[in-house]
Amino acid sequence: MKLSRRNFIKGSGAVAVSTGLMGCSNSDDDDVQQPPVVEPPQPDGVYHTTCPRNCGDRCSLMVSVKDGVAVSITGNTDHPVTAGTPCVKGHAYLESIYSPDRLKQPMKRVGPRGPGAQFEPITWEEAFTQIGARLTDIISTHSGNAVLPYVYSGYNGIGAGAGADRFFNKIAGRKLEKNICASAGYSGMSSILGEFSGPSPEDYANTQCFVSWGTNEQSTNVHHLKFINEARDKGAKVLVVNPARTPLASQADIWLQPKPGTDATLVIGIAKVIIEESLHDTAFIDAHTQDYDELLARLDEFTHEEIEEFTQVSKSEYQSFARAYANAGSAMIRIGYGLQRTLNGGRIVKSIPTIAALTGNFGKVGAGVVYLNTQAGSLFNWSYPGAGHLEPEGSVRDTVNISEIAKSLLPEDYQHEDGQIGPLAKGEPCDPIKAMIIYSSNPMAIAPDADLIQKGLMREDLFLVGLDLFQTDTMDYVDYLLPASSFIEQENLVDSYNCYYAKHSAQAIVPLHESKPDLEIFQGIAKAMGFSDPEFDESLENILRGTWAGNISFDEMRVQYWDSPIVPYPYRKDFDFPTPSGKIEFKDTSGTYFDPEQFHPVIDVGTPETNDFADKGMTDEEKAREFRLLSPAHPKLSNSQWANIKYITSTFPQHDVYIHPDDAAAKGISEGDQVTLSATRYGNREVSIQYSARVEKMTPPGTLLVWKNAWIKLNENGSNTAINQLTNGELTDMNYCSSFHSTRVDVALA
Repeated sequence: MKLSRRNFIKGSGAVAVSTGLMGCSNSDDDDVQQPPVVEPPQPDGVYHTTCPRNCGDRCSLMVSVKDGVAVSITGNTDHPVTAGTPCVKGHAYLESIYSPDRLKQPMKRVGPRGPGAQFEPITWEEAFTQIGARLTDIISTHSGNAVLPYVYSGYNGIGAGAGADRFFNKIAGRKLEKNICASAGYSGMSSILGEFSGPSPEDYANTQCFVSWGTNEQSTNVHHLKFINEARDKGAKVLVVNPARTPLASQADIWLQPKPGTDATLVIGIAKVIIEESLHDTAFIDAHTQDYDELLARLDEFTHEEIEEFTQVSKSEYQSFARAYANAGSAMIRIGYGLQRTLNGGRIVKSIPTIAALTGNFGKVGAGVVYLNTQAGSLFNWSYPGAGHLEPEGSVRDTVNISEIAKSLLPEDYQHEDGQIGPLAKGEPCDPIKAMIIYSSNPMAIAPDADLIQKGLMREDLFLVGLDLFQTDTMDYVDYLLPASSFIEQENLVDSYNCYYAKHSAQAIVPLHESKPDLEIFQGIAKAMGFSDPEFDESLENILRGTWAGNISFDEMRVQYWDSPIVPYPYRKDFDFPTPSGKIEFKDTSGTYFDPEQFHPVIDVGTPETNDFADKGMTDEEKAREFRLLSPAHPKLSNSQWANIKYITSTFPQHDVYIHPDDAAAKGISEGDQVTLSATRYGNREVSIQYSARVEKMTPPGTLLVWKNAWIKLNENGSNTAINQLTNGELTDMNYCSSFHSTRVDVALA
């Protein structure tokens, strides 16, 4: 019997499965097989869930279930941020969850690893037994430090990570430093304000001037736009600083388009105008800032002519910006994460709050600087889910940075140009990684320098286990491929990292096919290895109860759906900045966040192309490339997620490069041409990919733009290439973040 997708969505009791065993074919065949009906453990109805993806909105969603099948997913109209609708990706959730390409049963690889790898089905018992035996052997020979988790943001929340955290604590596994996203900005903000948290996005509605600096709200926090528009309806100005033409930039009262990486110099220009035109708040500066004289001295080192030439922004443009910002009764700055994913990223973010401090835009309604808000996390007892007490006493656990995974997976005989041999961690030799369990991530698509990662994944002495919903680019390399459940198939607690809400997420349907929640998978492996600790028998509900530390009980949380911490409003109304001095510190003298011997402690204007400090600037080979490459988020993807879902992939091209018309004309490139992008990567390797050209004014001349994290296997140009084969895998100036946007490339007709 066949079941059409149309009838299926109407609410059949069946659960869709593919006629094929695996794959991401993007087939046009809309017919799916009908499996046996499974009696659901909970009745039909509407269940509150929370989107656990890497987005600060963390949408509050309502899942309608009929006959055990989720038939609709809508936004919760009662939630202050979600307000009735998810983003476009949320509207595609059903197609993702019920995709015929979902992994359906545990599988073991047969034959070579890599693209085109073949797998055969096995039982869960066989998978747990075989994986447990292999890990036990590796640990007995090399210690748990040889086993690494690779995880990021494919599925967030307490329920998503508790099982893995307990397992890796028990075996004393290698630690993963998860600094791929925003960590340079953490340090940049903290070096001047003492923190990286700020006002709630709901306060945007009260501002008289909103500044979007390096952010694309449409892609990363679409629900924030309604607060921005509410402020605009009340007369607020909207200012944008971004080298890419975002939708908000097209609508802004003022849009500054600096050359990528020159934001700190632009801040100096704006600050100079504020001082020169007496637009600064002297009372606030005297009472709540430190080292103002040092700031003035730094500003005096630059002329407006130098600033214009360096940033490619005219004085008249940033002068208008400075006046609009400083003359507003209250002003709010939202700093994005993409601008700090560069070798000078921490220094860029450090500079931006300077103009808020000069104008007294703190401690009042509609004012402040927002980077990443973690206030909701205070409602969790973070020590409970990971069960750190399981770690054996005296364990040695090294650390690998997620952005340097390529170097840390290298073969033991790999010859580096500087004479070092074997795998590295932050430039130093590290013990080999002998096993890696990959879950909630897809490093071949989302991590930099993917070709070097592939070299490590192809090692025959590396044991690989993968948990996922789909056979992604990365899953082609694993020895065992385990089907994980989606977010509506398991309970969870999730905290937002932008809004002040911690949220409950209910299980709405039973796990599809033979999939299991991550918790059960790691518990199964642990038991197969002989671990009898009660933590590996604890139910998910008990883990969530033990973690919850909110203002209401866990049972109340299940009914009310969310809770918020008590945060004084307006934010920092008492001007109690968590810096050593208790004030905003224009000059960082702590030495905590970066080396003041290398970088200017007030505002450092070095860029990846101009900075000659060791390991914090581009190599000569990279600098010789003609174009800077930006790879920001697209509104229809969350990192590499949804890239294989037809509802999404059919609506925008993932493997295109945007080139300015002037550059296209100089290169003889026309719309739709196949082009080759080339870069120099670690070890002076020449790396190339093939994309299609889009001739548009998305960026200034000299800068190209590609949407980030496309899958290699889905490149319709036939080249089996994707953007992160080109991107820079070095670490930033502060806090070991990724430097994707410190990538220079050449472009030519293919």
